[in-house]
Amino acid sequence: MSAVRIGLLGGSFDPIHKGHLALAKAILKDGCSQVWLIPCMISPFKHEKPTSFEDRVAMIKRAIAPFKKMKVCTIEKELPMPSYTIYTLQKLKEKYDHEFIFYIGNDQAQLLDKWKDIEECMKLAEFRVFKRDSEVIECPYDLKEVPFERIDISSTKVREGAFQDVSESVRNYIWEHRLYLHEFARHSMNEKRYRHSVSVANVCKELASAHHLNEEDAYVIGLLHDICKCWDDEKSERFMKVYEKDHLDEPKAIWHGYLADHYLKRVFKIKEKHILKAVHHHVKGDCDDPYAQIVYIADKCEPLRGYDSSYELNLAKRNLKEAVYYVKQVQSEYIKKEKQV
Repeated sequence: MSAVRIGLLGGSFDPIHKGHLALAKAILKDGCSQVWLIPCMISPFKHEKPTSFEDRVAMIKRAIAPFKKMKVCTIEKELPMPSYTIYTLQKLKEKYDHEFIFYIGNDQAQLLDKWKDIEECMKLAEFRVFKRDSEVIECPYDLKEVPFERIDISSTKVREGAFQDVSESVRNYIWEHRLYLHEFARHSMNEKRYRHSVSVANVCKELASAHHLNEEDAYVIGLLHDICKCWDDEKSERFMKVYEKDHLDEPKAIWHGYLADHYLKRVFKIKEKHILKAVHHHVKGDCDDPYAQIVYIADKCEPLRGYDSSYELNLAKRNLKEAVYYVKQVQSEYIKKEKQV
């Protein structure tokens, strides 16, 4: 009886996306009975710390749930770090009497001679390389090429906001566990706006704690309240015409609050109404929801604004409604003085 042929697809999967699933399907078409996706603990070729192993495994499980011939293999959790392929293959051969085929991309193929104990690796598993379109495979070893149509998807782009490139179940997990939100925010705005948003988030969390509200939700509201602030006028107007026609005559400086509500709902399928309501009303402070009041105050009084707002923040810890009223009065006086200059 011939051994079962298993295709191995390793990677960080941070997160797993539709491109990974397309690769797994190509492996099945290449004659493998199953595909095992092997998330690494820490890649020897990457320096940044990945999302937790448990989160990445959970997302893989969600993504491959519809596919009976795909499974996640967590063997690298048992092995020394960093995650060298030689250790993985040795352990797999110890545990299973299967024929393993290890699939890699052209970028990995170019570095194959730098892999730890690569000659031994090739005795434990056949290596094959995906060939995308008409690219030239530059590899120091003679590997079988597997045709694969190029897909412009990457985990980096997903973390920066291309969440449409993951399955809905993975997108839900990302939001539920608040993954990649800082990368999303940083990529969506300039550095000064990002620092402001982080500062607002910290104040929101502090005020939420004072009022026994959900600190994590408050932090997220503060971090993402300005997510559309750096959009250009053309993009903002296009979205406003679709979602907020009734507010088109208001100053453009106000629009980003309305837009953030709809944009975040579109990106993450958010169901928590208090989060959407808070970002929607954060500019004008015209909502009596406590989260909306918190982000309005934090936005105007966070430390990076450069003026002493200790009175407003202490007042906000005691009474949000009074603090909103006071902050509005201070803002009104400031605007009057600016117009007189």
